Amino acid sequence: MRYTPSFIKNAILIAFDCLFGWLSWVGAVYFFTYLFVEDASLLVKVNENAWVIALACLIFYTVCGVYKTLWAHPGIGVLIRISTAALLASFSMYIALRIQLGHWQNPGLGVMSFYLLLTFSLMPRMAGRVLKTTLDYLRRFNRLTARLPQEPIKTLLIGAGESASGLLLHPSQQGNRPRRILGILDNDPRKHRYKLHGVPILGGDELIPQLVNDKDIEEIIIAIPSMDNEDLRRIIKLTPTRRCKVRMLASLSADKSAETLRDINIGDLLGRTETVLDTLTLNQWLSKKTVLITGGGGSIGSEICRQLLHLDVEKIVIFDISENNAYNLKEELKVNFGNTGRYKVAVRIGSVQDPARLDEVFTEFKPHMVFHAAAYKHVPLMEECPRLAIENNVLGTYRTAQAAIAHQVNRFVMISTDKAVNPTNVMGASKRMAELITLGLNQPGSTEFVCVRFGNVLDSNGSVIPLFRRQIESGGPVTVTHPQIIRYFMTISEASRLVLEAGAMANGGEIFILDMGEQIKIRDLAENLIRMAGLTPDVDIKIEYTGLRPGEKLYEELLLDTEGLTQTPNKKIFVTQPEVSAPQQELAQTIESRYRQIDDLHDFIKTHVPEYTG
Repeated sequence: MRYTPSFIKNAILIAFDCLFGWLSWVGAVYFFTYLFVEDASLLVKVNENAWVIALACLIFYTVCGVYKTLWAHPGIGVLIRISTAALLASFSMYIALRIQLGHWQNPGLGVMSFYLLLTFSLMPRMAGRVLKTTLDYLRRFNRLTARLPQEPIKTLLIGAGESASGLLLHPSQQGNRPRRILGILDNDPRKHRYKLHGVPILGGDELIPQLVNDKDIEEIIIAIPSMDNEDLRRIIKLTPTRRCKVRMLASLSADKSAETLRDINIGDLLGRTETVLDTLTLNQWLSKKTVLITGGGGSIGSEICRQLLHLDVEKIVIFDISENNAYNLKEELKVNFGNTGRYKVAVRIGSVQDPARLDEVFTEFKPHMVFHAAAYKHVPLMEECPRLAIENNVLGTYRTAQAAIAHQVNRFVMISTDKAVNPTNVMGASKRMAELITLGLNQPGSTEFVCVRFGNVLDSNGSVIPLFRRQIESGGPVTVTHPQIIRYFMTISEASRLVLEAGAMANGGEIFILDMGEQIKIRDLAENLIRMAGLTPDVDIKIEYTGLRPGEKLYEELLLDTEGLTQTPNKKIFVTQPEVSAPQQELAQTIESRYRQIDDLHDFIKTHVPEYTG
């Protein structure tokens, strides 16, 4: 016989009901024995007649339809049926005791056993319903309390200017928590001891640690959207970020009724005003053109693709040896740009070292412009594998450039690096050789070849920022090569915009150099990342110095001594047009024919890059 879930459930309920019938009479006798001095010998008779109450429960619960009731949706009829069954079962036991003892017992015993039996019987049947109702009530209660005013966020404002005034006149709140601004700090001593809309100006920002502790400040709002990076870094350093959040007032809204607040990010600490894409000029250059990006799945290549999708290009071709990078970028562009990302973007897998594959892709798409971003860039790895640096960074550039010439590409923009200037490592020297080859191929009436040179970009693949974040998440230590090491930094989006604009203004044979601003100590960068994670440098997270890596130098340069700079219409882009010598034009052919037979690549590199000191 196959037992259904409902059969098993009813069998369990029948067993419980029979047990509850006996327990209800045991409980009633105990109650009356100790409250009303009833004869305790009655309990013996109840146990002897337990089968009577069990049989009565089985019969009356079945006859009244209790086991055919859907208890998920109980109503008054259901309660009447189970109450009737419990009453009849209890009365049956009362009669059985009358027959056994020869006299009627206290009627209260029957009434008490009925109440107990009804309660016991309802408990397993109503438990699920009661639990669900209780949970629903708790959810409604939580929603109600969530709408109630919360404890105000104790806030400190930095800056007593127009932005702070707007925030005070139109206070905002975070979620359901209003802000309570307890004071203002401003470094202008003439404003001290005055009030702005009733809020006291307490002093300069040197008071931050004291006020955070004394007033239990939970949030600091920097109400100076144009604050320079040095002041911002000082505030981050002064703030016990474990205890309070630092946010920045971005701008007033259009109706001046509220402010846009945002968290501090590492890009803010650079103190750079990001370039706005000159879409008019770029559309004049790229309208209805096909653009191919080598290394298109990498940090710079992928961001160039994103920027191009805001322009009137015909087609974007992502050429990359990494299928994962290329595929992930393609899917991202579909999601973020819809049909534009779906139909304007093509992905092709291949290596810049493979002339046959390059010819296939150039033949298929006939690109008008090429942005050559494919390169090996990790300094220590290239020190170990100099031959691969030459093959990919130098020959890869040459073979891609040759394909561009063969297929009459209008302009070829090579992405270079500040490590190519007075290089101390193989990676930088290989990029300098790639620059020389690129410029050496520039000829009137043919493809225009230009280079764009800049420093490190924040959060790029393999850069120091993601490494520091991983080390902080794992509890440290954060590793810095040298306490005095400094680097230029720029955001990926800004670097990509400037690369596009440099490409648009090129005529061929130039090196465009991006204004990287001031160099930043890597130790300061690490400390700020630790503070932004709400931790204290060298207390919660240790900073360890590992020593300079092979080929690494303390600082980078953007310009050779022999190069001269000219300002372009874009204040963040400079240009130089070095002379191209005959040996530079022959460099690529020499490398391609001889580099595999060369025993000491370092000497060979130094021959063609005299400033190389590796």
